[in-house]
Amino acid sequence: MSPAIAARRLRPLCLLALLAAGAAARAQSPLDPPPRVPPPPPSPITDHFAITGAMLVGSISTTGHVDDPASTVPGTPISLEQDLGLTPDVHQGRVEFMFRLRERNRVRVDMWELNRSATATPTSDIVFGDIVLTPADSVDTMFNWRQIDVTYTYSVLRGARYELGVGLGAHAIQGEAETRVWARAQHETFTGAGPFATVALDGTWLVSRLWSVNARAQYMSLNFNSNSGVLGDYHLDVQYRWRPNLSFGLGYESTHAHVEVRNSNPNGEMDFDVHGAELFVRASF
Repeated sequence: MSPAIAARRLRPLCLLALLAAGAAARAQSPLDPPPRVPPPPPSPITDHFAITGAMLVGSISTTGHVDDPASTVPGTPISLEQDLGLTPDVHQGRVEFMFRLRERNRVRVDMWELNRSATATPTSDIVFGDIVLTPADSVDTMFNWRQIDVTYTYSVLRGARYELGVGLGAHAIQGEAETRVWARAQHETFTGAGPFATVALDGTWLVSRLWSVNARAQYMSLNFNSNSGVLGDYHLDVQYRWRPNLSFGLGYESTHAHVEVRNSNPNGEMDFDVHGAELFVRASF
């Protein structure tokens, strides 16, 4: 084979080699941008703001006694539902806001209110503060509960599929129970109100791109100024991410509060328990 023919046959191979070398050089160039990493899917772990509207369907129990400090006769232990006719059923709306500050700091704000009233006749005598309710009385009873919670958590653990935060909660609580006998122009009111603090845990597990499990717990027991109080709040839910900014969920909510007042007139204590299933919709960004 002549040198001219060999050169013509080797020319295409040399051209391919040069093209391959150029492509390799371009692939290794430090000036090229790094390969694009897809963003994580929208989830409670990546949300920076969220607003949740929920409906709690459950039951409530309110027990306690109200004492007159000027009397030696203590107040009668009662259930406002069984003895004074307040409904034990709860159909209550709640609103929650969540703000994420940077990646690991979250602030949650909850607001809810529960008001009930009823007219009933006691089956036996009830000492309620400085009045006595008898089976001959038609008794109007009112119980109102208002609560605003602000909770801060810092995520000590945070990954693509999980998050666990610890922090503190501040709560403004007001509970008021009132009985009134119009025929005898008598009434008595027992009120407990004030700020409260809890220790908080808040966690999320991303089961899949669309499903997540979320749980939180807050608790504290305090004694202050001859008064005492206990507050426990527990929540568990499953969320479905229907759209990137819209989720639906089903959860379970339980709140327990105990208030004991010893430095006012009347004195007394009250236990308040509410729990049940919660349906909610959550908009987030």
